[in-house]
Amino acid sequence: MKVSISQPTLFPWIGYFDMIKECDVFVFLDNVEFKKQTWHMRNRLKNGSKIEDSEIWVHIPTKLPKTRALIKDVLIDNNQNWKQKHLDIFQSNYGKKYKKVSFLQELYQEDWNKIADFNIKFIAECCKYLNISTKLVLASELDVEGKKSQLVLNICKQMKAAELFANNGSRDYLEEDREIFIQENIRVSYQMYTHPIYNQRGNAFLDHLSVLDLLFSELENSKKFI
Repeated sequence: MKVSISQPTLFPWIGYFDMIKECDVFVFLDNVEFKKQTWHMRNRLKNGSKIEDSEIWVHIPTKLPKTRALIKDVLIDNNQNWKQKHLDIFQSNYGKKYKKVSFLQELYQEDWNKIADFNIKFIAECCKYLNISTKLVLASELDVEGKKSQLVLNICKQMKAAELFANNGSRDYLEEDREIFIQENIRVSYQMYTHPIYNQRGNAFLDHLSVLDLLFSELENSKKFI
């Protein structure tokens, strides 16, 4: 069993979906601390300006309590009309093509209270669109505790994993604790990813944008790039 574990971020980049596709089970790490002004609540798209090739940010406003909050518990600030702002950004930078991504239209017609619920639903529906059939699991629904490497190890044990397929961002702390994985006969491997170049509008190709840029640029053809 090959398992990947990652936090549910907003409109993840293409490499995130590559990780999901490469494993048997993907676990959303939704029971760790939420960080404001991070990928948990924002991401980048291609600016549709004909003058320059640049990025534009899209985000979801949140209501954060004074004490630390877990990703799964953070509420969206629905006093702000964030859904319409998103749709306006999609329209102004990609034109009517964004309306052809059918699951996205349905997503914005629903009411959302928690940002993790929105992020996870988007990722799950995007996987279906991209023909990714990996099983998706919430860490918060597993009987696991711990921090960093120990939490990751406990999730792997719960899922009966033979291999942990991790992103490079977690390499430092996982390598420090590699011995605990060896003791449990769990192999640790890391994603080696080459970003594809697709048919993106503008003169210069910008990589590591949200997967939305790929979907809006290539539509059904997006499946060939994952």
